[in-house]
Amino acid sequence: MCARNPSDCFFCNEKLFSLNKEMGLPTHDSIIYEDEYVFVTPDLAPVCLGHYLIVSKKHVNSFGNSDFDAYASMKKAAMFVRQNCYGGKSSLLFEHGAVIPNTAGASIDHAHLHSIPDNGIRMDDLLLASSTPLPEKMEASYLTLAAFAKSKQPYIYYSDSSGEWVRPVEHLPHQFFRHILSFKDGCNYDWKVSYTSEISARLFRESLALFRL
Repeated sequence: MCARNPSDCFFCNEKLFSLNKEMGLPTHDSIIYEDEYVFVTPDLAPVCLGHYLIVSKKHVNSFGNSDFDAYASMKKAAMFVRQNCYGGKSSLLFEHGAVIPNTAGASIDHAHLHSIPDNGIRMDDLLLASSTPLPEKMEASYLTLAAFAKSKQPYIYYSDSSGEWVRPVEHLPHQFFRHILSFKDGCNYDWKVSYTSEISARLFRESLALFRL
């Protein structure tokens, strides 16, 4: 399901929220935040309660392919989720930066950042425990991500209590971050399977309710 143009993309045009509609879940009403550049909605196949997506309104492969204003909006949206859904507690953010289609573990080639509650998770611990060797991390910023995109270098980006990090990668397994993070609530990491489950529907509704409380 790697979208190479907006007509094939689940975050664009007619396909936006089509899977929500299929499952009888809120569509545009599930947007809890938006501005000119991004919108935020609960993940349709959450790995845990409080799993949200920060999605670019423009069809670009990654936030590294975006301009600085879109990146700044993504950061602002992440802070909104932290303050309004996690009670101000820290969050864990991650992106498969598929600056080249079908790379970096992405399954949808459209810029979107995942946000879940931190709960003491150290992403580096999970990465080290995985069976996938990875290059050394470096501190992340818009300039770092934009430089990767300009040089057509796929990346993985993540942020936790230790800081904001990026690693250059090539072809990771699809849904790489989902796989290493699917440890709670009985969720299958593969969203193409789990979005149809009752567990996912329940967690979607409960995540939406976190904002409304």
